[in-house]
Amino acid sequence: MANCQRFSDVSVSERILNSLFLLSIALGYLFSLGQVFFVHQGRDGESGLSISDIVIAYHGSPEQTRLAAAINGPMAGNLRSPADKEIILDWIDSGARQAIFDVQVAPILQRDCLGCHSPASGMNLPPLTSYEQVVKLTEADRGASIPSLVRVSHIHLFGIAFILFFVGKLFVLCEIPVWLKRLTIGIPFMSMLTDIFAWYLTRKTPEFAYLLVLSGGLMGLSLNFQILLSLYQMWLPAMKMESLQSALRVTTGQMKTNASIVAVGLIKSGQRLISWWQALLAGKGMQRFIEKLKKLLFDVADSIKNRLPNDRRLF
Repeated sequence: MANCQRFSDVSVSERILNSLFLLSIALGYLFSLGQVFFVHQGRDGESGLSISDIVIAYHGSPEQTRLAAAINGPMAGNLRSPADKEIILDWIDSGARQAIFDVQVAPILQRDCLGCHSPASGMNLPPLTSYEQVVKLTEADRGASIPSLVRVSHIHLFGIAFILFFVGKLFVLCEIPVWLKRLTIGIPFMSMLTDIFAWYLTRKTPEFAYLLVLSGGLMGLSLNFQILLSLYQMWLPAMKMESLQSALRVTTGQMKTNASIVAVGLIKSGQRLISWWQALLAGKGMQRFIEKLKKLLFDVADSIKNRLPNDRRLF
């Protein structure tokens, strides 16, 4: 370990470069949280982001259509007024007839939506240029499609893996216990993979939305821990660095001591439980209960045997 490079060995120019990179990643993560909020919030018809919005985004909702889920959620801000949203929702609820579409709905879509939802935009979004295209979106919302999940999955795997790799390469230069360093480096990669697999699981079973949220939050915590600690040790004076290392060693020792105490307590509790169970089995009351249970089972067996014809008796 003596030959390994640490932040104390890095020049000021490298520290400036590394710090700007880490700060950019941290800022990008904050924007990604905003992206998640604005894309998924309001899908259940309520303001704010909830677990129901996540379920609807990946699993779908039989109570509403794909078009309704979109204008209740991420596309709501693109409509000029709440009244326009109510016009579209009323049209869906009334049966999505073409006559009403041509008079009331089509002008709203042409004004607010066709900039992106048309072949001319070149964007991979459902087109809304005709009644036949729009009415397909008034069917029950079945959530994210497999092709869309595959497309987003490969983007996340390639992009986020590079970010975690470069942040981890800098975090390796931190001076902390080896077990904590290895754990912190591995957690975001495992959380990323769990998060992506949870998309597909939530599409089938909505309860997996909690796993999706948990894994995403765990990745964010571990990533930002790496960023903050790297920045802290990169610019921290040597005296404060030694104090931090001493505090980490003390914390590690306390954790080991507490773990030993808990293990001893569990062993003693297990021994008491075994002694209590043995005493219970040795008691006269338990022996009488076992004898009565045996007699009851034999009586039931004899009753079944007597009810069977002689040529079909099994015992």
